[in-house]
Amino acid sequence: MAKKPNLAEAFKVDENELQPKPELQVVEPQPKPTAKAAAKKKHIGGYFPPDVYTQMKILCAETGMTTQEILTEGLNAVFRMHDKPPIA
Repeated sequence: MAKKPNLAEAFKVDENELQPKPELQVVEPQPKPTAKAAAKKKHIGGYFPPDVYTQMKILCAETGMTTQEILTEGLNAVFRMHDKPPIA
Protein backbone atom coordinates (compact mmCIF):
# COMPACT_ATOMS: atom_id res chain seq x y z
CA MET A 1 0.00 0.00 0.00
CA ALA A 2 1.27 3.50 -0.92
CA LYS A 3 2.24 5.95 1.78
CA LYS A 4 -0.18 8.90 2.26
CA PRO A 5 1.27 12.29 1.29
CA ASN A 6 2.11 14.70 4.10
CA LEU A 7 -0.41 17.58 3.95
CA ALA A 8 1.91 19.91 5.83
CA GLU A 9 4.49 19.47 3.07
CA ALA A 10 1.87 20.01 0.36
CA PHE A 11 0.82 23.37 1.81
CA LYS A 12 4.29 24.55 2.75
CA VAL A 13 5.10 27.80 0.93
CA ASP A 14 8.56 29.02 0.13
CA GLU A 15 8.98 32.55 1.55
CA ASN A 16 10.90 33.60 -1.58
CA GLU A 17 7.93 32.76 -3.82
CA LEU A 18 5.51 35.08 -2.01
CA GLN A 19 4.70 38.34 -3.75
CA PRO A 20 4.70 41.42 -1.53
CA LYS A 21 1.19 42.71 -0.98
CA PRO A 22 0.58 46.16 -2.44
CA GLU A 23 0.06 48.92 0.07
CA LEU A 24 -3.52 50.08 0.33
CA GLN A 25 -4.18 53.78 0.32
CA VAL A 26 -6.80 55.26 2.59
CA VAL A 27 -9.09 57.45 0.53
CA GLU A 28 -11.27 59.92 2.36
CA PRO A 29 -14.79 60.24 0.94
CA GLN A 30 -15.35 63.51 -0.87
CA PRO A 31 -18.35 65.58 0.22
CA LYS A 32 -21.13 65.52 -2.33
CA PRO A 33 -21.29 68.86 -4.16
CA THR A 34 -24.52 70.78 -3.73
CA ALA A 35 -26.00 72.58 -6.70
CA LYS A 36 -26.00 76.34 -6.22
CA ALA A 37 -29.68 76.47 -7.18
CA ALA A 38 -30.55 74.04 -4.38
CA ALA A 39 -28.48 75.78 -1.72
CA LYS A 40 -30.55 77.04 1.21
CA LYS A 41 -33.75 75.56 -0.24
CA LYS A 42 -36.05 72.82 1.06
CA HIS A 43 -37.67 70.00 -0.89
CA ILE A 44 -41.47 69.84 -1.02
CA GLY A 45 -42.92 66.70 -2.54
CA GLY A 46 -45.81 64.30 -2.52
CA TYR A 47 -47.01 60.97 -3.86
CA PHE A 48 -49.62 61.06 -6.60
CA PRO A 49 -51.20 58.56 -9.00
CA PRO A 50 -49.28 57.83 -12.22
CA ASP A 51 -51.84 59.82 -14.25
CA VAL A 52 -50.89 62.98 -12.34
CA TYR A 53 -47.24 62.44 -13.21
CA THR A 54 -48.08 61.85 -16.87
CA GLN A 55 -50.28 64.93 -17.04
CA MET A 56 -47.53 67.04 -15.42
CA LYS A 57 -44.99 65.86 -18.01
CA ILE A 58 -47.45 66.58 -20.85
CA LEU A 59 -48.03 70.07 -19.44
CA CYS A 60 -44.26 70.61 -19.27
CA ALA A 61 -43.90 69.60 -22.93
CA GLU A 62 -46.84 71.75 -24.07
CA THR A 63 -45.76 74.89 -22.21
CA GLY A 64 -41.98 74.50 -22.40
CA MET A 65 -41.83 75.00 -18.63
CA THR A 66 -39.96 72.82 -16.18
CA THR A 67 -41.70 70.89 -13.42
CA GLN A 68 -40.11 73.34 -10.96
CA GLU A 69 -41.61 76.33 -12.79
CA ILE A 70 -45.09 74.77 -12.94
CA LEU A 71 -45.00 73.87 -9.25
CA THR A 72 -43.82 77.39 -8.39
CA GLU A 73 -46.74 78.84 -10.34
CA GLY A 74 -49.17 76.45 -8.63
CA LEU A 75 -47.88 77.13 -5.13
CA ASN A 76 -48.06 80.88 -5.67
CA ALA A 77 -51.69 80.48 -6.87
CA VAL A 78 -52.55 78.56 -3.68
CA PHE A 79 -50.80 81.19 -1.55
CA ARG A 80 -52.78 84.00 -3.23
CA MET A 81 -56.02 82.02 -2.79
CA HIS A 82 -55.34 81.95 0.97
CA ASP A 83 -54.34 85.63 1.17
CA LYS A 84 -50.64 84.88 1.53
CA PRO A 85 -47.83 86.55 -0.42
CA PRO A 86 -46.65 84.57 -3.48
CA ILE A 87 -43.14 83.78 -2.25
CA ALA A 88 -42.40 80.53 -4.11
